[in-house]
Amino acid sequence: MAILLDQLKAIPYFQGLDARTLERIRASMFDLRLEKGQILFTEGEPAQAMYVVRSGQVKISKLSPDGREQVLRIVAAGDCFNEVPIFDEGPNPANAEAIEPATLWGIRCTDMRHLVEEHPAIAIGFLRAFAGKLRYFTRKVEDLSFRSVTSRVAKLLLEIAEDDGQGGLRVKQQFTQQEMAAVVGTAREMIGRAFKVLEREGAIKLDRHRVVIISKAALSRML
Repeated sequence: MAILLDQLKAIPYFQGLDARTLERIRASMFDLRLEKGQILFTEGEPAQAMYVVRSGQVKISKLSPDGREQVLRIVAAGDCFNEVPIFDEGPNPANAEAIEPATLWGIRCTDMRHLVEEHPAIAIGFLRAFAGKLRYFTRKVEDLSFRSVTSRVAKLLLEIAEDDGQGGLRVKQQFTQQEMAAVVGTAREMIGRAFKVLEREGAIKLDRHRVVIISKAALSRML
């Protein structure tokens, strides 16, 4: 499905651009669909494009030499990823895999580079969005360095929780313990230990391998 101008304006990099420039960007974009588990690209491959998520979710991760995974981000509708190669002309900096069926818009790195050179306002949009991502990764390093595993799990649960419509919270996306370990940067067995602590504190309960949030306040106390 072709991207609409209003949708294009909502992308952080392109906010505040005039209609003519937005039309140029739209003309350079292409559609892409991914199935759950489908790998879009891998770290170190020549970078082809940057992407905008239209629907679904994509996991951005890195693998250690022994195969351990660290999830850097989970990008959802409206998020962009793989922008760095536009500017340094290097390879893909990480791996990208759909964790559910997803539709994307893409724009080739060479096309985006030409547009940035022709329209300085686009470069300002990239700088603004890059600053936000730098703050995000600074907080992630802080979490990995200074928070306990239990604190990181509590923070993740709060981030992925949503209103259940009855004054409480529900986890909108259930992770396996291995997946959660990859997100918070620890071993799988440490997630089980963190769950026991959070259950003891009255923050969560486990129901047939699903995490149910009992108390937002109790979770918040663990941060």
